[in-house]
Amino acid sequence: MGVFISIIYPIFDNMKSIIAKNNLSYIGLNNKLLWKSKEDLKHFKNLTLDCKLLVGYNTFQELPPLKDRTIILDIRYEYITDVDWCIGGKKTYEKYCHFFTELHISHINDNQIGDIMFPDFRNLNPNCKIFNYYF
Repeated sequence: MGVFISIIYPIFDNMKSIIAKNNLSYIGLNNKLLWKSKEDLKHFKNLTLDCKLLVGYNTFQELPPLKDRTIILDIRYEYITDVDWCIGGKKTYEKYCHFFTELHISHINDNQIGDIMFPDFRNLNPNCKIFNYYF
């Protein structure tokens, strides 16, 4: 008789995600953004103000203070459910992408080489709405 294992995922009502990538699909270098874009940072602030932000460990280590936002550090083998936005890094995006209801992608006009590529969103929630912005 075989053993049946059932994985039960938590319920997410409204998890959004925001990410920026350059022309070469890099999202960072040494756990930091490759570029400086005042317009994109203003856009990020406007969307995430007064929200709970989920972030992975490496991104958390390099994240500057974000005024009027609550930062929640992801736990490797658990799912965090009470958040508004997933803001990275790559592993955190990939872990939670099947829960995203919205994905906001900033396309940055930049050609620098980084060490972290755009995440694999193969498991993206099929009902996720995708918004593209160009800076």
